[in-house]
Amino acid sequence: MRYLTDDMLKKIFWSLLCVIFVVMIIYTPDYGICGDDVSQHNYGKSVWAYLSTFGGDKTAVTGKYLENTQTLYGGFFDGTASMMISFFHPKDEFLFRHYWVMIFGFLGFLITGLLAKEFGGWRAAVVSVFLLFFVGRYFGEAFNNPKDIPFATTYILAVYAIVLWLKNIEQLKWKHTIYMALAVGLSLSIRIGGALLVAYLGLFYAVVVWQKKLYKDKKLSKSLKHLVVAGVIAYIGMVIWWPYALEDPLSNPFEALKIMSSYPAMIKMIFEGHRIDSSQIPWYYLPKWLSIGLPIYLLLGFIGGSALIMQLTRKFKNSFLWTIVFVVVFPVFYIVYNHSTLYDGLRHSLFIIPAMVIVATLFYIFVYDSIKSKALQYGVVALVVILIALPARFMFANHPNEYVYFNEIAGGIKNAYGIYETDYYMNSIKQGYKWLIERELNKRPANDTAIIATNCAEPFVEYEKISPLPFHTMYSRFYEKNQKDWDYAVYYGRFLDKEQLQNGYFPSSMAIHVIKADGVPLCTILKNDPERNGFKGFTAKQQNDLPSAINYFSKALTKYPEDMELWGELAETYARMGNLDSAQLFIDKALAISSLDLQTLFMAGQIAMQRRDFKKAEQVFTNITVEYPSMGQAYLQLGVAQASMGNFIGAIESVNTGIAADPSVTEQGNDLLQKIRAARGGK
Repeated sequence: MRYLTDDMLKKIFWSLLCVIFVVMIIYTPDYGICGDDVSQHNYGKSVWAYLSTFGGDKTAVTGKYLENTQTLYGGFFDGTASMMISFFHPKDEFLFRHYWVMIFGFLGFLITGLLAKEFGGWRAAVVSVFLLFFVGRYFGEAFNNPKDIPFATTYILAVYAIVLWLKNIEQLKWKHTIYMALAVGLSLSIRIGGALLVAYLGLFYAVVVWQKKLYKDKKLSKSLKHLVVAGVIAYIGMVIWWPYALEDPLSNPFEALKIMSSYPAMIKMIFEGHRIDSSQIPWYYLPKWLSIGLPIYLLLGFIGGSALIMQLTRKFKNSFLWTIVFVVVFPVFYIVYNHSTLYDGLRHSLFIIPAMVIVATLFYIFVYDSIKSKALQYGVVALVVILIALPARFMFANHPNEYVYFNEIAGGIKNAYGIYETDYYMNSIKQGYKWLIERELNKRPANDTAIIATNCAEPFVEYEKISPLPFHTMYSRFYEKNQKDWDYAVYYGRFLDKEQLQNGYFPSSMAIHVIKADGVPLCTILKNDPERNGFKGFTAKQQNDLPSAINYFSKALTKYPEDMELWGELAETYARMGNLDSAQLFIDKALAISSLDLQTLFMAGQIAMQRRDFKKAEQVFTNITVEYPSMGQAYLQLGVAQASMGNFIGAIESVNTGIAADPSVTEQGNDLLQKIRAARGGK
């Protein structure tokens, strides 16, 4: 490629983009409705309703959107999607939205290439697009992620515009300023986190003014005038599609920035084999995910390029290369320093990946050009191709679930299973839905409406609307599947613990089909036991017909012995009958499947308390507080067990810790403290 002319490389660049665009158009229908799709679509409709009624319809700034912070997001992407849907009336509104996401995803490739060209010419443009294409976590979300992909694209667009503006700072034209203002405003109109770009611009501008000694020149006042105009245009661009900002343009954007800087979401997830809250992530959460979720070629290239930043700057004769490294490194350091709330792996940091690719591209070109031996040059190319082939193999083999990729540092998805999140965005659910329609529901009588249970009810309700065959969607957690009557079930494995995933509880022996990535279950399709013994047992237990419940649960367990839920139900039923030895026997069988499941652990602690085995109860509730440190009830029960053994000081400490961890147990905890102090003699 070194010996190709710029004209040839330019044609290759545009041809490569054409191929990518065609591939993305073909691929888009394969991707499922994701975890944010329905809420984002509803928000988009409310944004368009607000704008089309000139602020008369206040849904976008009131009600549930205030509760889940949705209103604090700019409305450009979702609002324009809903505007187009209102014009074109597509049958499948979510597929239409996914094509809109895909457009932004494709533009991400285009802009990354154009920005790389500013530093390394058309050769860098071609290589950067190629390298970005095989970042599975970026490519896999470029079809159905309505939050992070539009922001990633507008972020790199704004960086590109800022670089062009700074490059021309001594001969500024209004086209440079307006382009930069629109790009920054567009990013802010999607997510207020785009305020980082304003900070970047201020810092980069100050550095350039100092480097070029513009403070001694009249050009400084001209550039300041351009900055002021750019700020006004960007601010207008930010608020025009954002109902919350339009309600109070001078205050609300800053209020949104304040709230979103410490995002209040609380989501359970698996990290390093433990279930934690998103508010409890360790400082290295993002660095760890970057190290295991990105291809090795990208990590090596970015680290190498950052280390050799001075050499790269001299080679490519561009003093702005450091800005590209900065827009990657600073957000990571800021997130770590600020202890920002994160979840869903790399999803919230997708915006730094295009810039990482540019640095890696320039590094590999630098290494290649620095080597004089053709044999060694070919060796470098071969090594990079091999490193690219690793994620490429995964992506082609596991389409459309490319985004669950783990690199060789993590040992691939097989070694990451149960340790880190896989299909957190529900993408595989669409494959489950399609398989069920094509292989099962078409066998049923025409007027027979199947009941489908799922822990992804919002997407499934939307599939129900466009399904060629009738079915009814029923929400059910995977670990409560025996509590409802259904014909089929489609579940994904999120919110289960490490042992439940690795010990076979999921995908269950009831499965008739499993969607996998490299052999790892992502989505399971179940067909219910025709006898419904699990459901009958639960119903009987609810009606206090405990002997019948035991009979039904026992029958169900002969078919599904890996079902931890059934063992727990059986244990609870025996405990209610006073048969504590049998209750202990069966709760132990449930614990053998997962010693981390909260419901099972809590039941084991209660059974131990009923058996007056307070030492064991103390151990169980201590384990719960370690695995679930924000669960107040566990601390209270631990206090009861400790007080029952005469450890009043430890009991008081445990109860106070529980109240501090979970204020909702304050009243109950204070009552318990009074009883403990009374048992202690009033002290």
